Amino acid sequence: MKKSTLLAASVFFGAISINAQDIVFANPVLEDNSFVVKYDMDNHKFAESNDFEIDETFVFAIDVTGTPYETALKEKPRNPAVLGRSMAHDFYVNNDVCGFEHYKNEGNLDGRLFHIEGNIYGAVFNLMQLAQGRFKDGCFGLVSDGVYDATADGVKVVFGANHFGFGWSATDHGEEWWDAIAAPIDNLWFSTAPYTGTKKGADFYFDEYTPGSALEGCEQVYTDKGYARPEAWAAMQAGVREVSIADTDAPVEYFNLQGVRVNEPAAGLYIRRQGRNVSKVIVM
Repeated sequence: MKKSTLLAASVFFGAISINAQDIVFANPVLEDNSFVVKYDMDNHKFAESNDFEIDETFVFAIDVTGTPYETALKEKPRNPAVLGRSMAHDFYVNNDVCGFEHYKNEGNLDGRLFHIEGNIYGAVFNLMQLAQGRFKDGCFGLVSDGVYDATADGVKVVFGANHFGFGWSATDHGEEWWDAIAAPIDNLWFSTAPYTGTKKGADFYFDEYTPGSALEGCEQVYTDKGYARPEAWAAMQAGVREVSIADTDAPVEYFNLQGVRVNEPAAGLYIRRQGRNVSKVIVM
């Protein structure tokens, strides 16, 4: 993918801007009908713009006020196994690798959002780190010589996202999933600020700041690089990290490509995890 691809994506975005009647989230909306998704944790409000760059750490948030989720997330589930409810997301980028077929070529970045306050749900993200940690950076600007088009001077990356509710149980993070709570909302668009390379955030992982799984009581296959709970924001700003087990001392685990743990892997392709180190391996 050439540098012009992502630049063109920003221009093309103007032609697909959502209409006012399509706006469902209560996030602030900019003049081009894109959403402000950056949240100011210190002042408990949305920022005036999305001034974060592709490799900068920020708090992403959605405000579900006025949507079917506002009441559904507060209702007691009929299923007694469901321990709680929250929101989830899929991020995808408009470029010539993924196009808008964001479920092809591993072109989406999915994750769980957590309750911040009121009707606002979100998480701490570094979008470049997240793409790298999920082995999906090929859809987010990686070229053959290892240089990211997304980090070229002046480039703005346009993201689309869909959001949906989920409920989790002690054994299944998808006990309620996708449209089990309310119809998914898929018209949220936002873009990064033009890239300058002056705001790059240090690498961070979910378990460096908050204990427990990102999937509420279930195993998490990926490293969760560039992803943390909102309440970790203050600790991150202060440079405080949890002390975690050394990766070299952690047990080795194998998962198939669907994310299911495999105790005795037969021949095939698997995801190998040891601590925060995750790689794809072929078992012979």
